[in-house]
Amino acid sequence: MKSVSFCFLIVLSFILAGCEDSGERQPMANIASVNAGSDLSVLEGQNFTLTAAVYPEGGSITWTQISGPFIEDFPIEDELSTEVTAPPVAVDTQLVFQARYISLDGQLVTDDIIVMVENINQAPVAIIQMDDNVVPPFATYEVVNLSGESSYDDGEIREYLWQQVDDNTPLIVIGSRNTQTLQFQAPFVSSITNFKVQLTVTDNFGLSSSNIIDVPVDSAKSAIAANAGLDQNVEEFTQVTLDGRQSVSSISDVNCRWSLLTGTAVQFNDDAASDDGLTSTNCLAKFIAPDVDAIESLVFELTVTDSANNQASDETLVVVNPRNLGILHDTGVTECYDNIAVIDCGNANFPMQDADTGRDEISDLLDKSGAGPRSFDFTKFDVNGDELPNDSLVYSCVRDNFTGFIWEVKQPSTTPRFTTLRSVDNYYTMDDSGPPLETCPSEEDCTVQEYIEFVNEQTYCGGANWRIPTYMELLNLLDYYDIDQESLLPSEFFPYTPDEAELGHKFYWVSDTSAEGGGDGFNWVIDLATGDDSVIAESQFAYVILIRTP
Repeated sequence: MKSVSFCFLIVLSFILAGCEDSGERQPMANIASVNAGSDLSVLEGQNFTLTAAVYPEGGSITWTQISGPFIEDFPIEDELSTEVTAPPVAVDTQLVFQARYISLDGQLVTDDIIVMVENINQAPVAIIQMDDNVVPPFATYEVVNLSGESSYDDGEIREYLWQQVDDNTPLIVIGSRNTQTLQFQAPFVSSITNFKVQLTVTDNFGLSSSNIIDVPVDSAKSAIAANAGLDQNVEEFTQVTLDGRQSVSSISDVNCRWSLLTGTAVQFNDDAASDDGLTSTNCLAKFIAPDVDAIESLVFELTVTDSANNQASDETLVVVNPRNLGILHDTGVTECYDNIAVIDCGNANFPMQDADTGRDEISDLLDKSGAGPRSFDFTKFDVNGDELPNDSLVYSCVRDNFTGFIWEVKQPSTTPRFTTLRSVDNYYTMDDSGPPLETCPSEEDCTVQEYIEFVNEQTYCGGANWRIPTYMELLNLLDYYDIDQESLLPSEFFPYTPDEAELGHKFYWVSDTSAEGGGDGFNWVIDLATGDDSVIAESQFAYVILIRTP
């Protein structure tokens, strides 16, 4: 088969030769070309040459940059050869240049060249600046601000470190020494003194450089100076420390005295507090931030005295913020336990117990509107909805001052039973199966809805919007501190509880229905004897306590 193909090609060649024009042969047209040369590899900042070879000569050529960091003066026209300086780069970077050639007869051809620019890491440059609006020298305890934000590097600065590099009195640094800016207080000095502060910056390749600035501090205008420390922003119920130990005298040590100028009164609790707790003579004074309903500013004055009876004073601000205590009373448990006994709270081996967090943790510090055990806070109402003193023995409802809800207070058992509307003994069904006059005094039926309607008709405690509580509302009312009580409702305000022998439980209805059992007709209840929840049929009996919003 190969020999047949070869013979065919020979015959075809003769045929084509015979058809060739016998006249004079015409010359072929010139085909233009351009060659930008071989790819290059250079260092940043290094000069290199772009050189193009063209055919035929005489046309026009233009160099353009296709990619990479921009280089000035491009495009370059009518230059077969041009010198270029590699730009600075943070990492090895590729540049692409294109030679564009147009021949005299209009042919356009192009060729690209790749230039790899290799990064040469340079050490960063540390620059320290002082506020232009401040004129040194600085006065005693004046705040000095230095900035290293103008420091730069061919890559990226990763670390900042500020240091004092002299043997003078240590500077009182505010905040961190590892940020772009530095804040410190000018110290007490008896004569004008230059403090040397060094900034060291380190780049992403680990190279570092440093710079030093002189910070002049003026001599103190007095033999004694008080320093009440930095302003603070704290949460209520947290311990606050006022530090006046930087106060000095050129004559002797100083004695301190702290007092509150403005804001809610606090009780100093350090070992040098006065008998009434309103002042402290400890340079390191402590107190618990007060209970606040909104952000409050406390201003404290520090007065210092030396052995020559020289005095100086200074003020500091403590901003107290309300603490997020959630919307629950927690559990009412204010003690912490190990496996066998009561222990101090905050124990690392038995952490995050009920008494370690929330309202339980600070129950002794709460500023209550009414009264109540531990974190609970109730106000008593009479049958008309008027507030009563905390020590009233006769009352009809209580308001939970934390949630704002008003709760029904049951009346004691009666003889004969089931004869008063709000007796603690009455019990009801959720559906319409509760027979009248057998478990409650109603002549209609002993259902939850019937009871709610009767109470609302009376505008009991000044309201006609009584209802049964939700699961969470009733659970929120329980006090788990003393589980030996007959009911987990705080007994100081809910003194009456049904006899468990009647129904074999102390289930109370809540408004949450349940699909347990595969269909309708089931509802949640909470056992106020144990705090456990259950699901029972709506035709079963349980007790009722009502709630309403003001």
